[in-house]
Amino acid sequence: MPGMWVYHNRNTGETVELPKRNQIIECWPQWTIVSRPDEPDAAAATPAPEPAAAQAPVGPTPDVPSGPPPESASKAVWVAYAVSRGMAERDANALRKAALIEEFGREDDDDG
Repeated sequence: MPGMWVYHNRNTGETVELPKRNQIIECWPQWTIVSRPDEPDAAAATPAPEPAAAQAPVGPTPDVPSGPPPESASKAVWVAYAVSRGMAERDANALRKAALIEEFGREDDDDG
């Protein structure tokens, strides 16, 4: 579909269509981009299974790990993650990547 970002999860076989690029999904190795708005023919080159495409939900992306992205992810991915955790985008962009990792890089663990 032109104008949509299409991602495919090779672990689950699920295909998700989103109106905007999702950099958090892109940092996880099980997700691949099937097509993007500037490449409308990419979907024809890599067809996604029809049943999974029919079940693609609208709203929050399913099966996206809830934890932070890897430290090797780009600053843009960390900004997107910080925004998804409630930080204002303007504030997240103002911070350095190291500060974003320090603030959002550790999941809350109960080791005790």
